[in-house]
Amino acid sequence: MVIRFALAKDKDQVLQLLDELVVEVNKRKIAVGNAPKNKSDQKARVRMYDEEILRDDVKIFVAEEDNNLIGMAEFFIVPNLRRGYYRGEIESFVVTEKIRGKGIGTKLLNAIFDFCKKNNIKVIKLTSGLELFDAHKFYEHHGGKFTERMYRFEL
Repeated sequence: MVIRFALAKDKDQVLQLLDELVVEVNKRKIAVGNAPKNKSDQKARVRMYDEEILRDDVKIFVAEEDNNLIGMAEFFIVPNLRRGYYRGEIESFVVTEKIRGKGIGTKLLNAIFDFCKKNNIKVIKLTSGLELFDAHKFYEHHGGKFTERMYRFEL
């Protein structure tokens, strides 16, 4: 298994992993009585993928095994003018369900940590749905701390 940055050829597999994440999040939201409101715009997702892999301030980390992507993390580099440093933000983080618990997520997260250390990124933030209890345990196990509230504005 190798961790690397996504390439143009990975688009379909990355989008499939994101679809898997969306299905899981929506199932959990429904289970806690919070049905999802928005649907993904596939054309926009394809266009955004093509844009993101060309940007210097966005990295899509992928875990690949036998030419199959088995995990991914979408990572943004954000300047924090108030603090005077760059921080990273993980927007999407997923390992395909059938192979969770085998260390793939840990390897992805460690690759992000290594990238941040090499690029003087001081802090990583991530968002995680309130109902994703297993993900919360994973992040806490790897040193993540619940430190603040996030608010969402639907426009």
